[in-house]
Amino acid sequence: MLNLGGKEISCAVLSNGKRIITQTALFDVFGRPRKGEKRLGKEYPSIIGARNLLPYVDEELIEYSKPVHYYSSTSSKILKSGYDANIIPAVCEIYLSAKENNDILESQEKIVYQANVIIRALAKVGIAALVDEATGYQLERESDALQTLLRAYISEDLLQWQSRFPRKFYQEIYRLYDWDYNPTSFKHPSYIGHFTNDYIYKKMPTGVLNELRSRNPKNNSGNRLRRHHQFLSGDIGIPHLEKHITKVITIMELSKNIDEFRINFTKIFGPEKDDLQLSLI
Repeated sequence: MLNLGGKEISCAVLSNGKRIITQTALFDVFGRPRKGEKRLGKEYPSIIGARNLLPYVDEELIEYSKPVHYYSSTSSKILKSGYDANIIPAVCEIYLSAKENNDILESQEKIVYQANVIIRALAKVGIAALVDEATGYQLERESDALQTLLRAYISEDLLQWQSRFPRKFYQEIYRLYDWDYNPTSFKHPSYIGHFTNDYIYKKMPTGVLNELRSRNPKNNSGNRLRRHHQFLSGDIGIPHLEKHITKVITIMELSKNIDEFRINFTKIFGPEKDDLQLSLI
């Protein structure tokens, strides 16, 4: 049994090393009852079968959604079914991506909350390491395997989900435009995206925004599946972004309204971008 996000779920490691959770566990971990599969072009577990989530389902998640059939070491005559354990963080990703793009339904908010809890836990140690510990498989694992897993999860997943734009950034935008700001809501007007492009990404080195748009294209619904900053390199791109955001927030704080901000921003950064090179992941 594995405790994940406050939920006890069943898991296993197969003889080929594949980490498995039971089909029931997939629903238990997100705190919702299991329902029949929905067929919308492909067969998915119902937890990802809602129409508003389908634009966020990628080939990797489709692969994880294929049932894995296996026999238990304690009851070899009973055929069991499960999923690759990586389906858990993959499901979290589509709910969080949908939330970021304001595509989530009110009935799905509880799953979004649980996805946040789970993804933060997995960012620390990784789903494979947790399953290994719960099943005792760590005794057969190479001595440095856990550290390898930790490095991989922390450098990739944590970077992917860490928020790069502090709340203060949004508070100041609302103040400059004299909009009412709700600190408990993650939904923002679509113009916020244009503001971020104009005053953040367009002021990064030449070519960066175009490359980000290329790597992070819009889907059929007109939304992007990821945030642009998730494609910046951790050693150069992210530090550059964070320093620029800090500067922009300072200019916001010194400005009374959006017109004054535009004037102050131009005084500091000028109308033209520099021609430095900035690496992406």
